[in-house]
Amino acid sequence: MSDLHGGSAAEPPTNPLGPPRYPVVAERHHPQATGQPLPQPGAPRPLTLRELPRERSGSTGLAPFSQLALAFAVLAPTWVSFQFSLMVGYDGLLSFIGLALSGLIIPPLAIVAAVVVGLPLRLIPAVNRWWSGNLRVYASLATITIGLMAAGFVMTVRQVGDLDGIAYDTVTPDPYLLCAGWLLAALLLVNASLPLRWSKKSRAA
Repeated sequence: MSDLHGGSAAEPPTNPLGPPRYPVVAERHHPQATGQPLPQPGAPRPLTLRELPRERSGSTGLAPFSQLALAFAVLAPTWVSFQFSLMVGYDGLLSFIGLALSGLIIPPLAIVAAVVVGLPLRLIPAVNRWWSGNLRVYASLATITIGLMAAGFVMTVRQVGDLDGIAYDTVTPDPYLLCAGWLLAALLLVNASLPLRWSKKSRAA
């Protein structure tokens, strides 16, 4: 088709690249268009699906090996010292060998028992949210533990009997109070978790 001057009419310009492959949305490229603030540097990132259970319920797994090793390092010498204070007679080297063996056998059994007893504290979400990092509960249990051990040494028990044909009449610390405080310490050392919090608000912060 020719124009008035005899020339051919110019063809309308075409886009060699064709139409856009996806619709261009202004809100996607310009967040100001919707009134949404731009993401600020250093803002907390959203939690992933793997992190959500830990954020809601704390540490839901079993105690790490390092925590169990620390519990053994505290419980073993404490148990040996308690047994030494409860002894009413000594049989030379055999007595010390027996104390050493009891320090190697009894604390691991107590740790296993504390892990089993503490399973609801770690595996039940509602209980774990209350227990995990609760400094008030930990401090209360630690106070009760120290109180039981101190009462065990203060409230002595009279021991009367016969050992290898030799009669004895002596006083020793109360074994029940000492063992109760020691087992409570095992429960706390094995199942306590970090980070610590004093209230629910401090955990949310």
